[in-house]
Amino acid sequence: METPSVALALQGGGSHGAFTWGALDRLLDAVDDGSLRISGFSGASAGAINAALCATGLALGSSALARAKLRGFWEGVARRGAAAGNALFGFADPGLFGLNIDWSPGAILLEAAGLVVSPYANPFYVDVLAPLLRELFSAADLAALNATKAPRLFVSATNVGTNALKLFTQPELSIDTLRASACLPSEFRSVQIGDAFYWDGGYLGNPALDPLLDIANDLLLVLINPLAYDHVPPTNARQILDRLNQITFNASLVLEVNAIEAVNKVLRAQGGRAAGRYRQVRLHMIRDERFMESLGFVSKSSTSATLIETLFEKGREAADHWLAAHLGKIGKASSFDPQAALIGPVLKAWR
Repeated sequence: METPSVALALQGGGSHGAFTWGALDRLLDAVDDGSLRISGFSGASAGAINAALCATGLALGSSALARAKLRGFWEGVARRGAAAGNALFGFADPGLFGLNIDWSPGAILLEAAGLVVSPYANPFYVDVLAPLLRELFSAADLAALNATKAPRLFVSATNVGTNALKLFTQPELSIDTLRASACLPSEFRSVQIGDAFYWDGGYLGNPALDPLLDIANDLLLVLINPLAYDHVPPTNARQILDRLNQITFNASLVLEVNAIEAVNKVLRAQGGRAAGRYRQVRLHMIRDERFMESLGFVSKSSTSATLIETLFEKGREAADHWLAAHLGKIGKASSFDPQAALIGPVLKAWR
């Protein structure tokens, strides 16, 4: 019997991307036991880095290497954040504010400073991401990632000058394309590739689903930005900023899922027959909305080892639950109803 195959769509969201690390770690168990095959990836920001690390390991024929690279990255984030003084602003150890640090004085102070001081005006600016990526992606790793036998990988970035989505893929994947995808403009200077300058890919493709439609009939989304929201309407300043952050970084995904479901609906009305490029696409989702909502948005900048390890465990748990409940649906049916589980709640909340 053919091994069920999925393409993975991995969201970005700063340190919250450690949730996706946990989910990938569990999915790689399924790859090892032969119950799942990963045919490709699409990712933005932290999702792009997670995807690239995992795809590199798989391209080199080793899920163990993929696991090691993912762990190396996230433990490196925590270690480098602590060394850079992240702890001084209450971002390293949860302490008084728990994992949600939206109201911590350090977070508010840094947010206020960000209104007048850009990364270009900061005399102490250091791109802390670039050296960590160079440690984890050797020249041989990049060659394997860009080889024709590697899983397809699409990395989203935002062209600052044209407001266009840029999708980097093989054979042009590099340290810089990953930096571009993860370039949050309040924290990093824009990344130049060729004549263009790029910001975080999450603004326009978080993640991009369209390129995966050519390589898989089953898309497995790993979500880290909550779609549903319990505090409607948000009333205090932090709730408003939190929900605005979620909506901003979910907007492109909601639009693409809506478009996929619209095509699926037409094809179902025609008896499910494919029409050119268009065919039934089965959608699946790994998420833990309640937990992710509890974190707020400022913790996306946290390098807390406690937070990162907690997110890893939550991601593994969510993926384990999905595999137990829905692995058998791959190749047969979607494991969630986009209208009811994704699009409907968002529209209902803002009517």
